[in-house]
Amino acid sequence: MPEPQKRQIAYKARIADLINGGYVKEEGWTPNYIITKQGKHISRINLIGTIISKGNDGQDYQSLIIDDGTGSISLRAFEKSEAINNTEIGDVIIVIGRPREYGSEKYIVPEIIKKINNNKWINVRKIELEIEDLKTAELPVKERKVIIEDVEPKEQTKDIINNSQIVYETVKELDSGQGVDIGDIIKKTGIKEADEIIKKFLMEGEMFEIRPGKIKILE
Repeated sequence: MPEPQKRQIAYKARIADLINGGYVKEEGWTPNYIITKQGKHISRINLIGTIISKGNDGQDYQSLIIDDGTGSISLRAFEKSEAINNTEIGDVIIVIGRPREYGSEKYIVPEIIKKINNNKWINVRKIELEIEDLKTAELPVKERKVIIEDVEPKEQTKDIINNSQIVYETVKELDSGQGVDIGDIIKKTGIKEADEIIKKFLMEGEMFEIRPGKIKILE
């Protein structure tokens, strides 16, 4: 009997990273993945994009096409999806799913689809990916400093990033192994938006709810 597979990390990426990457098929229980030009192996993806098309066109699956400004890609649900039914063209969504390829076309099989009501998260994601690019780029320290200054976020966006980090670290600090009550996190941090930040982490798959009102970090 095969050993249970460890849940794969849902990497944050741009659609262009998937489109321009190479699709690698593995044997057995090892998940297939896309290898990006930066060398990252992505078998589970976390995307933010705007729905530009919706429908199944007579196919045996439900589909959406999303665009994030770097490219577009289709989402294909082979079972009935209420999440897709509840979306409209123009909605901004966060998607966690698995990249697949049919012929020469890449697409995503979604696990989670959630609407984003606060579009500030789009700017946050752009900044997160820019910072990730800087970490992986082989640039001299002096050049990196210049680029970081160029992409410095606005104060309001920096607050979102800082608050997210505070909430994340607080969960790690308070969790003795049995999870942490959401109320305790909100009380400890004193951050008004803590509940929304926790919901974002849950949507992204970075945290999970072990029972109602109690969460853990996915490690």
